[in-house]
Amino acid sequence: MKYLVSLVALFSLFVGCTKKEQGPTIWIYASFYNHVVQEYDAKLKAKFPNVNFRWYQSGSENIAAKVNSELLSGKTQADLILTADLFWYEDLKAKGVLLKYPSPATSSLAPQFRDPEFAWAVSRVPAMVIAYHSDVYGDAQAPKSFSDLVQPQFKNKVAMGSPLESGTTFTTVAQLSRKLGWDFFKKLRANGAISAGGNSAVMAKIETKERPVGIVLLENIIATRRKNPKIKWVFPKEGIVSVPSPIAITSTTSNPELAKQVYDYFFSKEGQEVLLKGDHHGIFADAPAPEGAPDLTKLLAISLPWNSTILHEVHRERDNIKKQFTSIMLE
Repeated sequence: MKYLVSLVALFSLFVGCTKKEQGPTIWIYASFYNHVVQEYDAKLKAKFPNVNFRWYQSGSENIAAKVNSELLSGKTQADLILTADLFWYEDLKAKGVLLKYPSPATSSLAPQFRDPEFAWAVSRVPAMVIAYHSDVYGDAQAPKSFSDLVQPQFKNKVAMGSPLESGTTFTTVAQLSRKLGWDFFKKLRANGAISAGGNSAVMAKIETKERPVGIVLLENIIATRRKNPKIKWVFPKEGIVSVPSPIAITSTTSNPELAKQVYDYFFSKEGQEVLLKGDHHGIFADAPAPEGAPDLTKLLAISLPWNSTILHEVHRERDNIKKQFTSIMLE
């Protein structure tokens, strides 16, 4: 009898799993933080109850490595990709990996925020700024610009991510090398700055005072301040580094029409509001800003310039930028 009950239970579990897997599956590769992925997952399942959503969540560079590895086998598992490395999307577009979709949901975006051939569109805009621990530096002593970070009072006190591991850090390195030149990074290294990991690693070093000053995303600072208000930020005088972060559909998706609907969801009012869970700036000017942050229009007004010319120039120099940074900061 006990054996029969076990068989019935096993059969029920099998049926339940099979039933759950009925319907199409959509794989989303995203560089959001876990809690944002969970929020999107719940919202998407409510809107598309017959769809099985699967996620691969990691940093932008890890996602790029996974997709590039999958492409060596013929195709990627991903149906949609959302990361913070727009330059990599240009690589994918050139290889024919991205589906060109002129979505009506993105028709109002500024030209610099959507591909002219509709291979990708920007859905959020992270911002890289300077953070500091006010126990170590008062407001008067805190750096006011990126250039200040090479000053003696910040020797062995500064941390930043690695452009080899973080898409937002790569964009920051690209923009600062254009604005301040590679001599800035040479002076930064000489002043004892370190480069490793992504934004979470940098934020942890600031919070523990191991490295009380850092180049880090505004969203990480806002989240940390909820538990530790002694962490503060500065909008550097040169301009903050905005990081247009796109979404794209892969050309090999098995469900292109469904993938388009999911793509459009990320630009819907509800989809953009979910971004606030991660303290992200959405792409539309009328969207609410994260707690304590300026709205998108003001954010872009104090950002270093961004346009299609910069995108294509940095894309051409992508490998050289990484090599130059590695030789200066990591060797």
